[in-house]
Amino acid sequence: MHILIVGAGIGGLTAALSLQKIGLEATVFESVANLRPLGVGINILPNASRELIALGLQPSLDKFAIRTRSMNYFSRRGKLAISVPCGEYAGYNWPQYSLHRGELHRLLLETFKQRAGADRVVTGHRLAGFEQNKNTVTANFVAPSSGKPIADVTGDLLIGADGLHSITRRCLYPDEGAPVYAGMVCFRGAVEGPPCIDGESMIICGDKRLRLVSYPISKTRQEQGRSQINWIAAVPFNTDKPQEEDWNKLAEPEKLIELYGDWQFDWLKVPDLISATRQIFEFPIYDRDPLKQWTFGRVTLLGDAAHPLVPVSSSGAVQAIIDGRALACALGKHNDPLAGLQAYEADRLKKANQLVLASRKNGPDEVLEIVRNECPEDAEAIHDYVSRDRLQSVIDEFKERAGFGTEALNNSPSYTF
Repeated sequence: MHILIVGAGIGGLTAALSLQKIGLEATVFESVANLRPLGVGINILPNASRELIALGLQPSLDKFAIRTRSMNYFSRRGKLAISVPCGEYAGYNWPQYSLHRGELHRLLLETFKQRAGADRVVTGHRLAGFEQNKNTVTANFVAPSSGKPIADVTGDLLIGADGLHSITRRCLYPDEGAPVYAGMVCFRGAVEGPPCIDGESMIICGDKRLRLVSYPISKTRQEQGRSQINWIAAVPFNTDKPQEEDWNKLAEPEKLIELYGDWQFDWLKVPDLISATRQIFEFPIYDRDPLKQWTFGRVTLLGDAAHPLVPVSSSGAVQAIIDGRALACALGKHNDPLAGLQAYEADRLKKANQLVLASRKNGPDEVLEIVRNECPEDAEAIHDYVSRDRLQSVIDEFKERAGFGTEALNNSPSYTF
């Protein structure tokens, strides 16, 4: 069986590695001519890190990733609302990792090339469409710059892992329309500095009016007594014509510094963090309404092509990794590949759709809205107004809905065939 994967992102490469591991041949097609690291920081929760570990990637991850110790939620005045342990510190059998997205992508790409062969990643091929019959599916590829046809490739299955603006999905749902703008723009950067708090933990500060997420992403800097600090400033921005996504769009720091001017805390000086960052990337946030079906014959969707979501609790890449592993596991268990695709969808679609909707409702970050609504802004002790148990229950409920409650995850099997 030969499987065609459209998109060499984290989800597509995880699927390719997982298929190769169980002896199924996959070729990954990517529209860009030269694959290079994109993005800044990323978090891999235990439900996804265990799948990467099952692929034999833990030694490499531990060389450059931080094992995340805790998640710390602060009010916009810098008062601690709740600190929640992460990964193995929370009783999981696997760590939570904080790392540079580009390093994870490079690890997946190079590992797949080493195991399957460099010719199994084909760049400069943009999907234009596909046709399928009873026995095969043929993908039509064009040159990204000219749009001229360059190849028709036939395989047994076609996996659309081509992101938010998936052409695979557009072919399946030609009348769906544009993605749904979330009314928010994220500004992202990374800068070296002294460790914040314990140098191994995440910070989420503020509320829907203005928010900052920050965490360390470099094991190398940690070993040097420093920290490579990844930060994301989430700013509401309502407009009828939001900008298009561009991983490389740079923003000027002045307006951000003004917005966060009074965010001067004992544990972090936010204006200084922004000022010290050499490159700040600007990215609007979109998702899509859940689909009732991903699989049509020999074609299915995966990752953001199937279920793009608002990025709360690091769910985007995590769900793409799990999709890739679930797909391979389902195909490995079924002699009929069509039955395998149906089993994959039956396992993943409802769970992913629930998470899309839960993320629109702010996910675990809702604890900060509770603090905003029920505590005076000058409150010195949050728990005088809102109990820790109440905040913890919001976080635990989201974990259960997202499929990584501690006990449930530890007692469930990984996607190993």
